[in-house]
Amino acid sequence: MSKPIEHDQSILRDLNSKFGSNLGLALMQEVSLAARAESQARAVPIVAKILVTHLQLTDWQRDALCMFDEVFADLICSIYLSACGLDKPAHMVLRRALEVGTATVYLWDLPHLFWGWKSHDKDLTFTEMLEHFSTQGFNSFVRDQNPHYKGTEVIDATAARTLYRRLSNIIHGKMTTFESVLPNKFQHSQDDWRSHLEQVCEVERILLALWENRFRSVSEHLLSEFPQLRMQRTTENDLQT
Repeated sequence: MSKPIEHDQSILRDLNSKFGSNLGLALMQEVSLAARAESQARAVPIVAKILVTHLQLTDWQRDALCMFDEVFADLICSIYLSACGLDKPAHMVLRRALEVGTATVYLWDLPHLFWGWKSHDKDLTFTEMLEHFSTQGFNSFVRDQNPHYKGTEVIDATAARTLYRRLSNIIHGKMTTFESVLPNKFQHSQDDWRSHLEQVCEVERILLALWENRFRSVSEHLLSEFPQLRMQRTTENDLQT
């Protein structure tokens, strides 16, 4: 009887040691920015809680609430992966957070698309979602639903499109994004850590604004339900003035 082939786990142990060291270094740097990214991520499930509390939800809208938890998980995992020095996987997960977060509003008002997405493997297109949000009809609908919305666009489409394209380059395997060819591959870099945290915060800014614009209850209750976000925004405004 032949002996079972022994699996050499040394490479996995070495990677675990390296990524653990990277995490330790990252946690000592960009502390304020990391706290901001984590705090804004924690606001995402609060949005879902507000919708449950203040709206009469349809069956499909209740089903769609799980998307908010998924966005929260993706944001936190993206931060963690970047802290470990795994920048490319971190970018991939962050793009998913942006896409799923945008889809929460897109599918909320379009039940036939929700059921196609949930039950019939219907793919969502980020460009189509942004185009939908930019139509005059949708903007008129949002103004009717949320009198607090005074803007000209429900979502910052320019910023969302630019960020989505940049993150997509990672997923599509553009040679300029290869990690394995870099001399400092999978090593901690404070510049990369800062850059990723800034992108996480930008995704969170885009999504939180989308939810506050679309939902009256969110615009009215988010800051009282999650005072950490109010304090953070107050601090940011003070720094800008």
